[in-house]
Amino acid sequence: MGWRQSSEEEEMTEHVKTKIKQEDNKVVVSRFQDIQSILDFNKEKQINGHNRKSDFRHVCHIPFVELEKWLHESGLRLGSQEFAEYIKKKIISGEYSKFIVHGY
Repeated sequence: MGWRQSSEEEEMTEHVKTKIKQEDNKVVVSRFQDIQSILDFNKEKQINGHNRKSDFRHVCHIPFVELEKWLHESGLRLGSQEFAEYIKKKIISGEYSKFIVHGY
């Protein structure tokens, strides 16, 4: 099964900004993303409910900058089973409930 980006997701990714600066003889890279469109998308999908005819379900929609942060925190590889479990723990912790579309 492959990953595909929908036109809605393409629209949401354009809000990622990168800022690079030098600070104390170090290069500091900061990534920012306007996540309001993602939160609105998730809320709309929560309201509309799950298509019960499908074998698949949209569990969550996570901003790219948050995924990058979690990759850095965990030291795991994107696409690995270990990283999938790490994401699941983050999402079900309650702290990131606004990223949930239909849940686990």
